[in-house]
Amino acid sequence: MDNIITLAFIVLCLCLEGLYSGGEIAFISSDIHRIRSRAQKGSRSAQRALRLLESPEWFLATTLTGTNVSIVTSTTMATVLFITMLGTARGEMVSLLIMVPTLLLMIVSRSLFQQHAETMVIKLAHFIWYSSLLFFPAVYVIAKLSRGTLKISTGEAGRPYSYVTKNGLKYILEKQSTHTDILSVEKFMVRNIIDFSDVTVGRIMVPLSKVVSLPVTATLQDAEKLVAAKNYLRIPVYRDQVFNIIGILHYFDLLEMLRTEIASQSHSAANKTIECCVKPVVFYVPETKIAKDLLIELHVRGERMAVVVDEYGGAVGIVTLEDILEEIVGEIDDEYDTGERMHKRIGSGKYLFNAKISIEKVKQLIPLELPQGDYETLGGFLLYKMGKIPKRKDTLRYGNILFVIEDADVKSIKEVQVELPGDGDIHYGNKT
Repeated sequence: MDNIITLAFIVLCLCLEGLYSGGEIAFISSDIHRIRSRAQKGSRSAQRALRLLESPEWFLATTLTGTNVSIVTSTTMATVLFITMLGTARGEMVSLLIMVPTLLLMIVSRSLFQQHAETMVIKLAHFIWYSSLLFFPAVYVIAKLSRGTLKISTGEAGRPYSYVTKNGLKYILEKQSTHTDILSVEKFMVRNIIDFSDVTVGRIMVPLSKVVSLPVTATLQDAEKLVAAKNYLRIPVYRDQVFNIIGILHYFDLLEMLRTEIASQSHSAANKTIECCVKPVVFYVPETKIAKDLLIELHVRGERMAVVVDEYGGAVGIVTLEDILEEIVGEIDDEYDTGERMHKRIGSGKYLFNAKISIEKVKQLIPLELPQGDYETLGGFLLYKMGKIPKRKDTLRYGNILFVIEDADVKSIKEVQVELPGDGDIHYGNKT
C-alpha cells in the first residue's frame, strides 16, 4: 500500500512539473494585450494573469521553483521506491529511468502550452498565484535577486512585461474602432509590415511565363520594336532556352547603341545582335529567399531586378524592387504591371475578381475564408478545387459561397465572380 501511495505521489509530482514548465512558456509566449482585453471585460482569471505578466520576475521565480521542487521530489521518491523494491544496485539504475519521462513531459508540455498560450495562461493564473504564496520565501528571494542583478547590470530595477507578438500587433489593429486616427490604408501597411518577415521571393516574383524576354540572338532593331511596343526599361535576355537567362538589356544601353550606329551612319542595326549591350546577370536568388533580405541586398548592390532560380539553377521568374515594396505599400505600377483591374464590386454581395489576385488580397477585401493549399491566387484555388480548367459560366459552390467563372481560356482562368450570402459591402474596400 505504501508503495502505491509513493508511486501516486511521484505521478502527481510529474504532473505538477508539466504544469509549471508548460506554464512558464505559456506566460512568456502569451500576448499581454489579449489578456488585458479579457481582464477589462471582467474576467478574474485574466485580471490575475495580467498582474503576473506585469511582474515577470515573480511568475518566473514561481514556475522555476515549482519545476525544480517537482523534479527533485519525484526523482528522490522514485530512487527510494525502486531501491526498496529492487535492491540498491538495480534500484539506482531503474531510478535513473525516471528522468526520461520527466524530460519528455517537460518538452511535450512546453510545446502544447506554447501553442495555446493565452488559453493556458487564463486557466493557470490562479494555480500560479497560489503557488507563489506556497513558495513565498523562495520566490521572494529569487525575485529580489533577479531585480538586484538587473539593476546592477543595466541600472534599471526592472520594467513591466512588454513582450508583444506579431499576432498581438494584428489584434491591436483589428480592435481599433472606426473613429480612430489610424486610417484604413495605414492599417493595411502596418499589417503588411508585420507579415513582411515571412514573405518569400517565390511568392512575389513575376513568373517566367508572364515575363517578356528576348533571345541573345535578337537584333538591335528587334529590341527597339519591342521596347517601343511594351514600354519596358529592362528586358531579360536568354540563351537557347527561356529559363537560361544570362543578362538584362537596359533601355538606355540599347538607346546608346542605336545612337552610336546612327552617328557612324552604319546600317547594321538590322543585323547586329543585342549581345553587345547586354549586362550579365550577377544577381540570382532562390525562390525560398526572404523578401526583406533581398530588399536590403538590392539596395546595397544598387540593383532593381533579380532573376529567381529553382534548385536546378533554371530561371523561374524575376523579382523587381517594386514587387518587394508592393508587399508593404500596395500596388506600384512598373513595366511588368499590365494595368488590369484586379477587383470591383458589381452588386450587393457580388464581386468580380481577376483570377491572378492573391488569396491574401481577397481576404483583405471581403470576408472570405479559404483553406490553406498549394496555391497563392484565386484562380489557383479554383483549379485546385475543380480539378480541371473550367469553361466560362462554370460554377463552384464552396460552403455558402458561389464562384462563377466569367472568363477563361484553354490554359487558365481569367475572371471570377464571387457571390457572398447577405451583404459583405461593409467589409469591401475598408482594408485596401
